[in-house]
Amino acid sequence: MQALGSLKGWDLLWALSEQNATPVALSDLYRIGCDSSTTTRIKFGQFLHRELAIRLAQRAVELSRLPHGLSNKPSVKNVSGWYAEASCAIAASNRPEDDCTEDEFTKLLKRILRDHTAVVRVRETPLTQHGLALGCIELKQEVGPDKWMQLQPDIDRVLTSFYTSRIGVRFLMEHHITSKQHVEGYSGILAKSCRPDDIARNAAMDAMDLCYKFTGASPMVNVVCKNPHPMITYVPSHIHYMLTELLKNSVRAVVDAHKLTSQKLPEVTVVVAKGEEDITIRVSDEGGGIPRSQMSSMFCFLHTTAEHPETQSSERTFGNPGQMRATSQNTPVLAGWGVGLPLSRTYARYFGGDLDIKSMEGYGTDAYLHLNVLGDGCENLPKKVLDIIPGREAL
Repeated sequence: MQALGSLKGWDLLWALSEQNATPVALSDLYRIGCDSSTTTRIKFGQFLHRELAIRLAQRAVELSRLPHGLSNKPSVKNVSGWYAEASCAIAASNRPEDDCTEDEFTKLLKRILRDHTAVVRVRETPLTQHGLALGCIELKQEVGPDKWMQLQPDIDRVLTSFYTSRIGVRFLMEHHITSKQHVEGYSGILAKSCRPDDIARNAAMDAMDLCYKFTGASPMVNVVCKNPHPMITYVPSHIHYMLTELLKNSVRAVVDAHKLTSQKLPEVTVVVAKGEEDITIRVSDEGGGIPRSQMSSMFCFLHTTAEHPETQSSERTFGNPGQMRATSQNTPVLAGWGVGLPLSRTYARYFGGDLDIKSMEGYGTDAYLHLNVLGDGCENLPKKVLDIIPGREAL
């Protein structure tokens, strides 16, 4: 960072973006968050001072040179500008060297997160917090369905890279900020003994409430735990977000499939089982299943079978999936944007897990969420800049 001290603005961002980000082993993050020594916190602050500037710069540069005219969309420019400002602010700040400079750095991270939250809330559209996704939706409407099918692979790579990086950046910031509080049972925002079955029950209540609010009916959700008190070291709100998305899809599918033919809706079943490598959560419904011809599109961004939210009440907000502490107050709307399922898989893969969907058309769907037991695996980070993006000289 010292060698870049004479650079400013986009020259600095370009120089930072050409450096490699450093994936962090999640077990190391847990250990660092548990360590209350000043030396460890300062050393980690020094790492973040360089690492966050690089990661934020990479996304700013990437967003400035996206294919298919996406970089010219106002919503995308807004997001790119925030990443550029945040990267430059960190690069210009004092590197943590003692308690005083480390405290200043932590306050800067708090301000960056607060400013980002403020920016996304003051805009008119609820999708501003998904500015890149909004730009993609505008492009989809402009080019039509046939051309969009040709662009879909590029769009998926762009959004997957962006959201993976966003998850990592916010995770590192919030982990460093929160670890200073030394909450019992937590290392930063990582819960040492996270109970997926309890989280599943809370997510089920949220999904049922949303379904009843938007459709007037909801099936019951039954959570079955195959192991006594399975626990995992994880970010609880990540599990809550992923399960809420899966359960929203299931309860809506059951209502759509049975509301005109059955007095009692068949329940949705959630099974939680812990193995040596993973905790696996299966969400099973009798919502009629998914045609085999549509299965390849299930994890495509902006693919949805639900009514688009633009035709629904303007009071139904989108929510903020990048927010670490997701609660029932900011749980997303029932369906319609085509972001929830692929974003949930992105969350799962960031921690070394995965998400898979199996369908029996005419009967129902099983979703399998694999949560990797925290170990030596590193963050699943995107490349510095996507290969599909044209070179700098094209700007």
